[in-house]
Amino acid sequence: MFGSQFELFGVIHLITMLVIIIVSVFLPKFYKDKTESQKSIMSKIIAGIIAAHVIISPYKDLYLLANPYDWRETIPLHMCDLSEIFLIWFLLGGPKILYLCAFFWGLGGATMAILTPDVSHHDLDYIFFMIGHGMIIVGIMYATVSLGNRPYAKDIIKVSAITAFILLPIVYVINMLLGEPANFWYLMAKPDGASLMDVFPEPPMHLLVTTPIAIAVFYLIYIPYFIKDRAIR
Repeated sequence: MFGSQFELFGVIHLITMLVIIIVSVFLPKFYKDKTESQKSIMSKIIAGIIAAHVIISPYKDLYLLANPYDWRETIPLHMCDLSEIFLIWFLLGGPKILYLCAFFWGLGGATMAILTPDVSHHDLDYIFFMIGHGMIIVGIMYATVSLGNRPYAKDIIKVSAITAFILLPIVYVINMLLGEPANFWYLMAKPDGASLMDVFPEPPMHLLVTTPIAIAVFYLIYIPYFIKDRAIR
């Protein structure tokens, strides 16, 4: 089974998603009523696990895989990489804007990545891919449920502006400077694996479609809070 061809929504994929759902739901609920000291310890543990993934992943990509990546592909600049870095920083005491960015990027991007992973086999790459994206969901849910954070409607505009007008141009320039095969945020080419981007125009023209969709996804993610706030009034 290990090392077999990846099958979208196959048994291994479904089990992986189930484990991520169970951990991201029950761990935050378990710690919701714990003491601040206990929450602080768990925050550091989650941050440590995510940090270990960020640090070890480039080494894995370059030296442990049977078909190593080019070093230009291993820099942690994908949106989910930045979500991990922002979560680490926030859980260790960083400003709330880090949580807000990770919240919308993570619930949108990491969830999509877990549903349609950019992998070809059930191998070490698959394990790291799922641990990284799974821990983004776990970290966001912990910061939200256990630590009592939440976004507001105005935060969608703030995160969208940071994403589209600050980070996206920077990442695009980095891609251009590094050259092929650098493809952070998939601004230069579509993912190799099956994904929703297959139905969009070729990069970078796909931004005309993906940018409005991303903002719409941010609003969809916010709907439960909108309903909750309306019900309280």
